[in-house]
Amino acid sequence: MAKRARRKAKSRKTARKAVKRETALRKKSKKAGSNKRAHWSAFRTLQKRVDKAWGKLRSDVKKKASAQVILKDRNELLLLLGECNYMAKECMRVSRKKR
Repeated sequence: MAKRARRKAKSRKTARKAVKRETALRKKSKKAGSNKRAHWSAFRTLQKRVDKAWGKLRSDVKKKASAQVILKDRNELLLLLGECNYMAKECMRVSRKKR
């Protein structure tokens, strides 16, 4: 009979224990706080543009304008609303950082 080779004991891989690290102190950026007034003024002007685009779309629908004109107005309004949404989030982020 042939001799069998001895079975080697498999070494178990142990999971490393998580080591708590100290969090680094972050510098407060002055950039966001200093532009607060600029953010709000840009938001207000954008809001005015949205209101104008909305009025134009409503008037074109009432006049029963062609589909191309209405589609153009709608796309412009959606673009402005997206920009306005982004600006609103930025303004809220800036005001939250200020606290």
